[in-house]
Amino acid sequence: MFGFISDFFSGREKDAPAPELAQAPKPGATTIAYDPNLIAALEADHSKLVELYGKMWDEGFEKKNYVKLSRILAEFKSLFQGHLLKENVRFYVYLEQSLGKDKHTLAVVKEFRTDMNDIANAVIGFCKRYSKGAFTSAMEAQFKKDYTAVGEALTRRVQSEERDLYSLYQPS
Repeated sequence: MFGFISDFFSGREKDAPAPELAQAPKPGATTIAYDPNLIAALEADHSKLVELYGKMWDEGFEKKNYVKLSRILAEFKSLFQGHLLKENVRFYVYLEQSLGKDKHTLAVVKEFRTDMNDIANAVIGFCKRYSKGAFTSAMEAQFKKDYTAVGEALTRRVQSEERDLYSLYQPS
């Protein structure tokens, strides 16, 4: 039903293991070190989020199995929040420190970060709204609209991150 999101990820390995992340910096360190595995880990998160997004519809909503939908939403929300933390703490902070002298690119990165926070609030709200386990007919109709809107927003965001933003992540 929602090919726009699966089309983008159709070329990826479905069960590719997430790469190991580099060790955390030593206590007292004031900078974030470059992690050669970070982008692959973020992209693996994207693939898993897309898989869970599809399951929301296929295994939960479409079958009117709202208990299962609630579980999938909880898993999606947890992975999404972990992904955001990884991006905010390891990716954006590193970019901001490594692009400190490039004011224009730094401004673009900060705008991406602000936009992602807006999307994150909408996605978390969606997960909370529909994780109750019971649906009214009005909720069913609204879920379809909200599900589509979330999918479209995430697809646009992931495409722009992977196409434009992740290429900025380079060793200093």
